[in-house]
Amino acid sequence: MLYRHFFWDFDGTLYDTYGRITRACLKGLRDLGIEASYEEVYALCKRTLEACARAFSARFEGVQVEDILTAYRVHAEEESIDAVGLYPGVREMLKTVVQQGGRNYLFTHRGESAFKFLGRDGIEGLFADTVTSLDGFARKPAPDGLNYLVAKYHLDVKNCIMLGDRDIDLDSGKNAGMACALFDPENFYPDYDTPFRFRDMDTLRKTLTGEK
Repeated sequence: MLYRHFFWDFDGTLYDTYGRITRACLKGLRDLGIEASYEEVYALCKRTLEACARAFSARFEGVQVEDILTAYRVHAEEESIDAVGLYPGVREMLKTVVQQGGRNYLFTHRGESAFKFLGRDGIEGLFADTVTSLDGFARKPAPDGLNYLVAKYHLDVKNCIMLGDRDIDLDSGKNAGMACALFDPENFYPDYDTPFRFRDMDTLRKTLTGEK
């Protein structure tokens, strides 16, 4: 393997969650009297949920960012977790890392809900450790959560790689001194500067682990 320690983002990297997030955000916006297209909200949520809230707050006078985030949270868990699944090839990738003597770590802004998904799909045992919002670290692109795991396990950052679908994920890895890999099935970040760019998980697995 090119690296021994793989740090994974959750939303949009391990799990295809943006459809669920977008639908909840659309419902929240409608509660505030705001109509928007699925495509626009999807693209904004793909950046960050906060970016979506800021965009609509700037456009509609009297609507605060926190109003939008609160309205989103009302609907965030309405859809069953069965509406969200792993990206194809994720399970095989995580298993390959472990089988080759490496370790997987989760670094996500999610809280308790992340463990519900991992438990449902029986992959929690493929992660050596996790950092979630429950741990209280600064949000990405701050590297604090990654630095914590590196220090906890006395890791050499030359053997570490951060994998995510957004610029803030990879920037957090760069800020921690790690390599980074972009998982971008929709080519959402065509200009992001990274030596590793993947549209599917099987190609990512073969490239980073050397497995055929």
